[in-house]
Amino acid sequence: MTDRLKDMLNSIPLPDDLDENINLGFERGRECYDIKKIKLKRRLIAAVASFVIIISSISIIGLERVEAALKQMLQYVPGYNILVDKDEGIVLALKEEVYQEKDGIFVRITAASKLDNDLSVTLESNYDLMADEEILLKDEKDNVFTPKSWGKAGGGEFWQGDYLFEIEGENRDYSLVLGDFEVPFSLENTKEVEDFLQLGPYAQDKGISIVAIKKPMGDKIMISLLNRSEEKIVVDYPFEENLSTSVWNPTLKIEKNMYLIDEEGNKTYPTIPSSFGNLMSDFYFHTADKEGLKLVLPYVKVNYPNLKTEKIKIQTPKDGEIKSIDRTLNLGEFRINVIDVRKDGDEIIISLKANSLDDETLDNVRIGGISGYGIWFNIDTGYTELFIDKEEAGKGFSIYFESPTTLLLGNWEIEFE
Repeated sequence: MTDRLKDMLNSIPLPDDLDENINLGFERGRECYDIKKIKLKRRLIAAVASFVIIISSISIIGLERVEAALKQMLQYVPGYNILVDKDEGIVLALKEEVYQEKDGIFVRITAASKLDNDLSVTLESNYDLMADEEILLKDEKDNVFTPKSWGKAGGGEFWQGDYLFEIEGENRDYSLVLGDFEVPFSLENTKEVEDFLQLGPYAQDKGISIVAIKKPMGDKIMISLLNRSEEKIVVDYPFEENLSTSVWNPTLKIEKNMYLIDEEGNKTYPTIPSSFGNLMSDFYFHTADKEGLKLVLPYVKVNYPNLKTEKIKIQTPKDGEIKSIDRTLNLGEFRINVIDVRKDGDEIIISLKANSLDDETLDNVRIGGISGYGIWFNIDTGYTELFIDKEEAGKGFSIYFESPTTLLLGNWEIEFE
Protein backbone atom coordinates (compact mmCIF):
# COMPACT_ATOMS: atom_id res chain seq x y z
CA MET A 1 0.00 0.00 0.00
CA THR A 2 2.86 2.39 0.76
CA ASP A 3 4.43 1.93 -2.70
CA ARG A 4 1.05 2.28 -4.40
CA LEU A 5 0.26 5.49 -2.58
CA LYS A 6 3.71 6.89 -3.26
CA ASP A 7 3.30 6.19 -6.97
CA MET A 8 -0.14 7.75 -6.95
CA LEU A 9 1.06 10.88 -5.19
CA ASN A 10 3.77 11.32 -7.80
CA SER A 11 1.34 10.88 -10.69
CA ILE A 12 -1.91 12.64 -9.79
CA PRO A 13 -1.82 16.44 -10.11
CA LEU A 14 -3.58 18.45 -7.45
CA PRO A 15 -6.74 19.86 -9.09
CA ASP A 16 -7.11 23.62 -9.40
CA ASP A 17 -10.78 23.41 -8.45
CA LEU A 18 -11.54 21.43 -5.31
CA ASP A 19 -14.88 20.05 -4.25
CA GLU A 20 -14.79 21.99 -1.00
CA ASN A 21 -18.39 21.71 0.07
CA ILE A 22 -21.46 20.88 -1.99
CA ASN A 23 -23.99 21.81 0.69
CA LEU A 24 -22.57 25.32 1.26
CA GLY A 25 -22.45 25.97 -2.49
CA PHE A 26 -19.13 27.76 -2.64
CA GLU A 27 -19.03 30.37 -5.41
CA ARG A 28 -16.86 29.67 -8.41
CA GLY A 29 -13.62 31.57 -8.11
CA ARG A 30 -9.93 31.14 -7.79
CA GLU A 31 -9.51 28.24 -5.41
CA CYS A 32 -6.55 28.20 -3.11
CA TYR A 33 -4.95 25.27 -1.46
CA ASP A 34 -2.41 25.85 1.29
CA ILE A 35 -0.54 23.11 3.00
CA LYS A 36 1.83 24.00 5.80
CA LYS A 37 3.78 22.25 8.50
CA ILE A 38 3.57 18.99 6.57
CA LYS A 39 5.57 16.12 8.03
CA LEU A 40 5.98 12.49 7.10
CA LYS A 41 3.40 10.46 8.94
CA ARG A 42 3.05 6.73 9.30
CA ARG A 43 -0.71 6.43 9.21
CA LEU A 44 -3.40 8.91 8.29
CA ILE A 45 -7.09 8.74 9.07
CA ALA A 46 -9.56 11.05 7.33
CA ALA A 47 -13.34 11.33 7.24
CA VAL A 48 -16.04 13.45 5.64
CA ALA A 49 -19.69 14.13 6.58
CA SER A 50 -19.67 12.26 9.89
CA PHE A 51 -18.34 8.97 8.61
CA VAL A 52 -15.10 7.14 8.06
CA ILE A 53 -14.02 4.02 6.23
CA ILE A 54 -10.47 2.94 6.79
CA ILE A 55 -9.13 0.67 4.07
CA SER A 56 -5.62 0.10 5.44
CA SER A 57 -2.61 1.86 6.92
CA ILE A 58 -0.77 4.18 4.58
CA SER A 59 2.38 6.24 4.58
CA ILE A 60 2.24 9.65 2.94
CA ILE A 61 5.21 10.84 0.92
CA GLY A 62 5.01 14.09 -1.01
CA LEU A 63 2.17 15.68 0.91
CA GLU A 64 1.87 18.69 -1.38
CA ARG A 65 -0.73 16.52 -3.13
CA VAL A 66 -2.56 15.47 -0.01
CA GLU A 67 -6.04 16.32 -1.34
CA ALA A 68 -5.67 14.03 -4.34
CA ALA A 69 -4.15 11.36 -2.12
CA LEU A 70 -6.98 11.41 0.39
CA LYS A 71 -9.68 11.26 -2.24
CA GLN A 72 -7.90 8.39 -3.98
CA MET A 73 -6.87 6.15 -1.12
CA LEU A 74 -9.67 6.70 1.39
CA GLN A 75 -13.28 5.89 0.63
CA TYR A 76 -16.11 8.08 1.85
CA VAL A 77 -19.71 7.15 2.73
CA PRO A 78 -21.98 9.74 4.39
CA GLY A 79 -23.74 8.65 7.55
CA TYR A 80 -21.55 5.61 8.11
CA ASN A 81 -18.92 4.78 10.71
CA ILE A 82 -17.25 1.69 9.34
CA LEU A 83 -13.89 0.01 9.74
CA VAL A 84 -13.22 -2.30 6.80
CA ASP A 85 -9.81 -3.63 7.79
CA LYS A 86 -10.15 -4.57 11.45
CA ASP A 87 -6.51 -5.67 11.61
CA GLU A 88 -5.66 -1.97 11.41
CA GLY A 89 -6.57 -1.36 15.02
CA ILE A 90 -9.35 0.26 17.02
CA VAL A 91 -10.70 3.28 15.19
CA LEU A 92 -12.77 5.90 16.98
CA ALA A 93 -14.84 8.33 14.93
CA LEU A 94 -17.34 11.16 15.18
CA LYS A 95 -20.90 9.88 14.85
CA GLU A 96 -22.78 13.13 14.23
CA GLU A 97 -21.44 16.47 13.01
CA VAL A 98 -21.03 19.22 15.60
CA TYR A 99 -22.08 22.83 14.95
CA GLN A 100 -21.49 26.04 16.89
CA GLU A 101 -22.40 29.60 15.88
CA LYS A 102 -21.88 33.01 17.49
CA ASP A 103 -22.47 36.49 16.04
CA GLY A 104 -22.77 35.14 12.50
CA ILE A 105 -19.54 33.15 12.74
CA PHE A 106 -19.86 29.37 12.65
CA VAL A 107 -17.66 26.31 13.06
CA ARG A 108 -18.89 22.91 11.91
CA ILE A 109 -16.91 19.73 12.63
CA THR A 110 -18.05 17.38 9.88
CA ALA A 111 -15.76 14.49 10.73
CA ALA A 112 -13.12 13.28 13.14
CA SER A 113 -11.39 9.95 13.57
CA LYS A 114 -8.63 8.51 15.72
CA LEU A 115 -6.25 5.58 15.26
CA ASP A 116 -3.54 5.06 17.85
CA ASN A 117 -1.97 8.52 18.35
CA ASP A 118 -3.28 10.08 15.14
CA LEU A 119 -6.46 12.15 15.30
CA SER A 120 -7.83 13.73 12.12
CA VAL A 121 -10.47 16.47 12.12
CA THR A 122 -12.38 17.88 9.13
CA LEU A 123 -14.15 21.19 9.63
CA GLU A 124 -15.73 24.04 7.73
CA SER A 125 -16.16 27.61 8.88
CA ASN A 126 -16.34 31.29 7.99
CA TYR A 127 -14.08 32.21 10.91
CA ASP A 128 -11.44 34.72 9.79
CA LEU A 129 -8.36 32.65 10.54
CA MET A 130 -5.35 34.94 10.70
CA ALA A 131 -2.15 33.92 8.91
CA ASP A 132 -0.26 33.14 12.11
CA GLU A 133 -3.26 31.77 14.03
CA GLU A 134 -3.33 28.06 14.73
CA ILE A 135 -6.25 25.72 15.26
CA LEU A 136 -5.68 23.80 18.47
CA LEU A 137 -6.98 20.57 19.96
CA LYS A 138 -7.64 20.17 23.67
CA ASP A 139 -8.37 16.85 25.41
CA GLU A 140 -10.50 16.27 28.52
CA LYS A 141 -7.44 16.76 30.73
CA ASP A 142 -6.81 20.20 29.20
CA ASN A 143 -3.70 19.05 27.32
CA VAL A 144 -3.32 21.19 24.20
CA PHE A 145 -2.02 19.93 20.84
CA THR A 146 -1.03 21.78 17.67
CA PRO A 147 -1.59 20.17 14.26
CA LYS A 148 1.37 18.34 12.79
CA SER A 149 -0.09 18.71 9.30
CA TRP A 150 -3.03 20.46 7.73
CA GLY A 151 -4.63 21.44 4.43
CA LYS A 152 -7.11 24.27 3.81
CA ALA A 153 -9.28 25.10 0.80
CA GLY A 154 -11.69 27.98 0.40
CA GLY A 155 -14.16 29.75 -1.83
CA GLY A 156 -15.72 33.10 -0.98
CA GLU A 157 -15.91 33.63 2.78
CA PHE A 158 -16.15 29.92 3.56
CA TRP A 159 -13.29 27.49 3.95
CA GLN A 160 -12.77 23.83 4.74
CA GLY A 161 -9.77 22.28 6.45
CA ASP A 162 -8.32 18.89 7.29
CA TYR A 163 -6.12 18.80 10.40
CA LEU A 164 -4.02 15.96 11.75
CA PHE A 165 -2.96 15.95 15.41
CA GLU A 166 -0.53 13.64 17.17
CA ILE A 167 -2.03 13.05 20.59
CA GLU A 168 -1.44 11.05 23.76
CA GLY A 169 -3.73 9.01 25.98
CA GLU A 170 -6.94 7.06 25.52
CA ASN A 171 -9.33 10.01 25.63
CA ARG A 172 -12.58 10.16 23.65
CA ASP A 173 -13.68 13.71 24.47
CA TYR A 174 -11.95 16.67 22.84
CA SER A 175 -12.45 20.32 21.95
CA LEU A 176 -11.36 22.18 18.85
CA VAL A 177 -10.17 25.70 19.62
CA LEU A 178 -10.36 28.58 17.11
CA GLY A 179 -9.78 31.90 18.83
CA ASP A 180 -12.79 32.44 21.14
CA PHE A 181 -14.47 29.30 19.83
CA GLU A 182 -14.12 26.07 21.77
CA VAL A 183 -16.14 23.35 20.08
CA PRO A 184 -16.43 20.08 22.06
CA PHE A 185 -16.85 16.72 20.32
CA SER A 186 -16.74 13.05 21.28
CA LEU A 187 -15.53 9.94 19.45
CA GLU A 188 -17.17 6.51 19.42
CA ASN A 189 -16.21 3.02 18.32
CA THR A 190 -16.66 2.27 14.62
CA LYS A 191 -18.59 -0.68 13.27
CA GLU A 192 -16.85 -3.52 11.47
CA VAL A 193 -17.53 -5.30 8.21
CA GLU A 194 -15.65 -8.29 6.86
CA ASP A 195 -15.59 -7.20 3.24
CA PHE A 196 -15.78 -4.03 1.19
CA LEU A 197 -18.62 -5.45 -0.93
CA GLN A 198 -20.91 -5.74 2.10
CA LEU A 199 -21.33 -1.97 2.13
CA GLY A 200 -23.96 -1.88 -0.62
CA PRO A 201 -24.99 -3.05 -4.11
CA TYR A 202 -22.05 -3.29 -6.46
CA ALA A 203 -20.79 -4.08 -9.94
CA GLN A 204 -17.48 -5.65 -10.97
CA ASP A 205 -15.67 -5.57 -14.29
CA LYS A 206 -12.05 -5.48 -15.53
CA GLY A 207 -10.55 -5.75 -12.07
CA ILE A 208 -12.60 -2.84 -10.68
CA SER A 209 -15.34 -3.18 -8.06
CA ILE A 210 -17.69 -0.24 -7.51
CA VAL A 211 -20.08 -0.05 -4.57
CA ALA A 212 -23.00 2.41 -4.57
CA ILE A 213 -24.87 3.56 -1.47
CA LYS A 214 -28.16 5.37 -2.08
CA LYS A 215 -29.53 7.96 0.32
CA PRO A 216 -32.95 9.56 -0.45
CA MET A 217 -33.06 13.27 0.41
CA GLY A 218 -36.60 14.49 -0.25
CA ASP A 219 -36.93 15.32 -3.93
CA LYS A 220 -33.40 14.16 -4.75
CA ILE A 221 -31.10 11.21 -4.18
CA MET A 222 -27.50 11.22 -3.07
CA ILE A 223 -25.40 8.29 -4.22
CA SER A 224 -21.99 7.69 -2.70
CA LEU A 225 -19.50 5.59 -4.67
CA LEU A 226 -16.57 3.53 -3.44
CA ASN A 227 -14.16 1.49 -5.48
CA ARG A 228 -11.52 -1.20 -5.25
CA SER A 229 -9.18 -1.87 -8.15
CA GLU A 230 -6.33 -4.10 -9.26
CA GLU A 231 -3.12 -2.83 -10.87
CA LYS A 232 -4.67 0.53 -11.69
CA ILE A 233 -6.07 3.43 -9.69
CA VAL A 234 -9.57 4.80 -10.18
CA VAL A 235 -9.17 8.59 -10.24
CA ASP A 236 -12.57 9.73 -11.51
CA TYR A 237 -16.12 8.59 -12.02
CA PRO A 238 -17.85 9.61 -15.25
CA PHE A 239 -18.92 13.22 -15.53
CA GLU A 240 -18.21 15.31 -18.59
CA GLU A 241 -16.91 18.38 -16.78
CA ASN A 242 -13.72 16.55 -15.84
CA LEU A 243 -12.72 15.06 -19.19
CA SER A 244 -9.58 15.91 -21.18
CA THR A 245 -10.07 13.55 -24.13
CA SER A 246 -10.57 16.40 -26.60
CA VAL A 247 -6.79 16.81 -26.50
CA TRP A 248 -6.13 13.24 -27.64
CA ASN A 249 -9.40 12.08 -29.20
CA PRO A 250 -11.92 14.86 -29.90
CA THR A 251 -14.17 12.56 -31.92
CA LEU A 252 -14.71 10.14 -29.05
CA LYS A 253 -18.35 9.05 -29.05
CA ILE A 254 -19.36 7.65 -25.66
CA GLU A 255 -21.87 8.49 -22.97
CA LYS A 256 -19.83 11.02 -20.99
CA ASN A 257 -21.82 11.04 -17.75
CA MET A 258 -23.09 8.49 -15.28
CA TYR A 259 -26.87 8.37 -14.93
CA LEU A 260 -29.78 6.81 -13.12
CA ILE A 261 -32.30 4.95 -15.26
CA ASP A 262 -35.75 3.79 -14.16
CA GLU A 263 -37.92 0.92 -15.36
CA GLU A 264 -39.47 3.13 -18.08
CA GLY A 265 -36.03 4.02 -19.46
CA ASN A 266 -35.99 7.60 -18.17
CA LYS A 267 -32.48 8.87 -17.48
CA THR A 268 -31.46 11.31 -14.75
CA TYR A 269 -27.98 12.82 -14.75
CA PRO A 270 -26.17 14.10 -11.64
CA THR A 271 -25.90 17.74 -10.72
CA ILE A 272 -22.25 18.74 -10.57
CA PRO A 273 -21.21 21.59 -8.23
CA SER A 274 -19.56 24.70 -9.65
CA SER A 275 -16.23 23.68 -8.12
CA PHE A 276 -15.11 20.11 -7.88
CA GLY A 277 -11.99 18.00 -7.49
CA ASN A 278 -10.79 14.65 -8.71
CA LEU A 279 -12.62 11.57 -7.52
CA MET A 280 -15.72 13.15 -6.10
CA SER A 281 -17.45 10.44 -4.13
CA ASP A 282 -20.94 11.89 -3.61
CA PHE A 283 -23.35 12.64 -6.47
CA TYR A 284 -26.80 14.23 -6.35
CA PHE A 285 -29.63 13.24 -8.70
CA HIS A 286 -32.75 15.40 -8.79
CA THR A 287 -35.31 12.61 -8.92
CA ALA A 288 -37.58 10.98 -6.36
CA ASP A 289 -36.58 7.59 -5.01
CA LYS A 290 -38.52 4.69 -6.52
CA GLU A 291 -38.28 0.99 -7.22
CA GLY A 292 -36.31 -0.30 -10.17
CA LEU A 293 -33.63 2.38 -10.26
CA LYS A 294 -30.29 1.42 -11.75
CA LEU A 295 -27.03 3.39 -11.76
CA VAL A 296 -25.02 3.16 -14.99
CA LEU A 297 -21.34 4.11 -15.24
CA PRO A 298 -20.29 3.84 -18.90
CA TYR A 299 -16.61 4.21 -18.00
CA VAL A 300 -14.26 5.06 -15.18
CA LYS A 301 -11.14 7.15 -15.39
CA VAL A 302 -8.10 5.16 -14.29
CA ASN A 303 -4.42 5.94 -13.81
CA TYR A 304 -1.38 3.69 -14.35
CA PRO A 305 1.29 5.26 -12.12
CA ASN A 306 4.09 2.85 -13.01
CA LEU A 307 4.01 3.12 -16.82
CA LYS A 308 6.71 5.14 -18.53
CA THR A 309 8.10 5.39 -22.05
CA GLU A 310 11.74 5.57 -23.03
CA LYS A 311 13.30 9.04 -23.26
CA ILE A 312 14.18 10.50 -26.65
CA LYS A 313 16.35 13.48 -27.49
CA ILE A 314 15.13 16.15 -29.87
CA GLN A 315 17.28 18.78 -31.57
CA THR A 316 15.61 22.19 -31.64
CA PRO A 317 14.79 23.17 -35.23
CA LYS A 318 15.54 26.54 -36.80
CA ASP A 319 12.79 29.09 -37.30
CA GLY A 320 10.31 27.82 -39.90
CA GLU A 321 12.01 24.41 -40.04
CA ILE A 322 10.13 21.13 -39.57
CA LYS A 323 12.21 18.17 -38.38
CA SER A 324 10.76 14.68 -38.85
CA ILE A 325 11.10 12.45 -35.77
CA ASP A 326 8.79 9.50 -36.49
CA ARG A 327 9.39 7.64 -33.20
CA THR A 328 6.90 5.34 -31.48
CA LEU A 329 7.03 5.23 -27.69
CA ASN A 330 5.31 2.37 -25.89
CA LEU A 331 3.27 3.18 -22.79
CA GLY A 332 1.76 -0.10 -21.66
CA GLU A 333 -0.79 -1.01 -24.33
CA PHE A 334 -0.77 2.55 -25.61
CA ARG A 335 1.59 3.95 -28.21
CA ILE A 336 2.48 7.60 -28.59
CA ASN A 337 3.93 8.53 -31.95
CA VAL A 338 6.21 11.57 -31.96
CA ILE A 339 5.67 12.78 -35.51
CA ASP A 340 7.76 15.91 -35.95
CA VAL A 341 8.92 19.14 -34.33
CA ARG A 342 8.84 22.64 -35.75
CA LYS A 343 9.73 26.16 -34.68
CA ASP A 344 7.30 29.02 -35.13
CA GLY A 345 8.63 32.26 -33.68
CA ASP A 346 9.08 31.84 -29.94
CA GLU A 347 7.34 28.45 -29.92
CA ILE A 348 8.60 24.92 -30.38
CA ILE A 349 5.70 22.69 -31.45
CA ILE A 350 5.80 18.89 -31.24
CA SER A 351 3.19 16.87 -33.15
CA LEU A 352 1.96 13.73 -31.35
CA LYS A 353 -0.47 10.92 -32.11
CA ALA A 354 -1.80 8.35 -29.61
CA ASN A 355 -3.66 5.15 -30.39
CA SER A 356 -6.95 4.06 -28.83
CA LEU A 357 -7.93 0.56 -27.73
CA ASP A 358 -11.34 -0.98 -28.30
CA ASP A 359 -12.34 -0.40 -24.68
CA GLU A 360 -9.88 2.24 -23.49
CA THR A 361 -8.92 5.74 -24.59
CA LEU A 362 -6.09 7.99 -23.46
CA ASP A 363 -7.42 10.95 -21.49
CA ASN A 364 -4.24 12.48 -20.11
CA VAL A 365 -0.56 11.70 -19.71
CA ARG A 366 2.29 13.27 -17.81
CA ILE A 367 5.01 14.68 -20.04
CA GLY A 368 8.53 14.65 -18.65
CA GLY A 369 11.95 15.92 -19.68
CA ILE A 370 10.64 19.29 -20.87
CA SER A 371 7.96 21.64 -19.55
CA GLY A 372 5.32 22.52 -22.10
CA TYR A 373 2.93 25.42 -21.53
CA GLY A 374 0.06 24.27 -23.72
CA ILE A 375 -1.38 21.26 -25.51
CA TRP A 376 -4.30 21.02 -27.94
CA PHE A 377 -5.67 18.99 -30.83
CA ASN A 378 -5.05 20.40 -34.29
CA ILE A 379 -8.13 19.47 -36.27
CA ASP A 380 -6.40 20.33 -39.58
CA THR A 381 -3.48 17.92 -39.10
CA GLY A 382 -5.19 15.37 -36.85
CA TYR A 383 -2.30 15.59 -34.39
CA THR A 384 -2.06 16.59 -30.74
CA GLU A 385 0.34 19.51 -30.49
CA LEU A 386 2.57 20.28 -27.50
CA PHE A 387 3.87 23.86 -27.21
CA ILE A 388 7.25 24.63 -25.63
CA ASP A 389 8.94 27.97 -25.14
CA LYS A 390 12.12 28.29 -27.24
CA GLU A 391 14.09 29.45 -24.19
CA GLU A 392 13.05 26.28 -22.37
CA ALA A 393 14.02 24.10 -25.31
CA GLY A 394 17.46 25.61 -25.86
CA LYS A 395 19.51 23.88 -28.54
CA GLY A 396 17.98 20.52 -27.71
CA PHE A 397 15.90 18.70 -25.12
CA SER A 398 14.57 15.31 -24.05
CA ILE A 399 11.01 14.14 -23.76
CA TYR A 400 9.20 11.11 -22.38
CA PHE A 401 5.67 10.16 -21.27
CA GLU A 402 4.49 8.49 -18.09
CA SER A 403 1.58 7.80 -15.77
CA PRO A 404 -1.24 7.77 -18.33
CA THR A 405 -4.84 8.40 -17.31
CA THR A 406 -7.41 6.65 -19.47
CA LEU A 407 -11.14 6.20 -19.90
CA LEU A 408 -11.80 2.52 -19.35
CA LEU A 409 -15.13 1.36 -20.73
CA GLY A 410 -16.85 -1.32 -18.70
CA ASN A 411 -20.03 -2.93 -17.45
CA TRP A 412 -20.68 -1.09 -14.19
CA GLU A 413 -24.45 -1.21 -13.81
CA ILE A 414 -25.69 -1.24 -10.23
CA GLU A 415 -29.27 -2.13 -9.41
CA PHE A 416 -30.84 -0.82 -6.22
CA GLU A 417 -33.36 -2.83 -4.27
